Amino acid sequence: MSVISATSAAGGGALTKNLGNGAVMGKDDFLRLLVTQLQNQDPLNPQDPTEFTAQLAQFSSLEQLFAVNDNLGRMAQGSLEMERLSALSMIGTEAVSASGGFSFKGHPVNLGFQLDIPAHEVSLHVLDATGRNLANIPVGAAAAGEHFVGWDGTGLNGDKLPPGDYQVVARALNASEESIPAKALVKTRITGVDMIGGVNWLVSDSGNFRLRDIQSVRGL
Repeated sequence: MSVISATSAAGGGALTKNLGNGAVMGKDDFLRLLVTQLQNQDPLNPQDPTEFTAQLAQFSSLEQLFAVNDNLGRMAQGSLEMERLSALSMIGTEAVSASGGFSFKGHPVNLGFQLDIPAHEVSLHVLDATGRNLANIPVGAAAAGEHFVGWDGTGLNGDKLPPGDYQVVARALNASEESIPAKALVKTRITGVDMIGGVNWLVSDSGNFRLRDIQSVRGL
């Protein structure tokens, strides 16, 4: 026995037409098909109980998948709300972003780096959107941990760079002048939150930062 078709049951044509226009069969449609199949079976040639049981199992699985999908949707919405509340609670705090990106608006920016081990020499470099090095900030030796310096926007030629979006990268060397890992950081005060396209952007004087890029937060 096969699944009921438009020619094997009354009303089957309407169901086939409704499902043939690109719509996705739901659990109610599946149940209606089974009921129609039972109503229109041949009394002299009843359905195979084994196949009918298999169809019921398919229906049960379909219903469980719908329930799982609904639960996942609610979980995703709940997670988004929690993230939004977390972002709002950060207004007025001092946050450290590990993305390296920042906006220069004419006033000093707190740029920094994080080391897992001490470094013999560290320097910070400010790049533009094309990766061109526009400013060098020598730091010298540094212990493991987070370190920050104020950068006033002075570029390689001694002039102030124009306002815009930049990227800071950190370069660290050991005593043998070998490169060691160094993470570039930006420290800023969070002044607001913008919710754009499902993403919570933390607003600050040093640009907008995604919540997931925030490494640490401190009260002021």
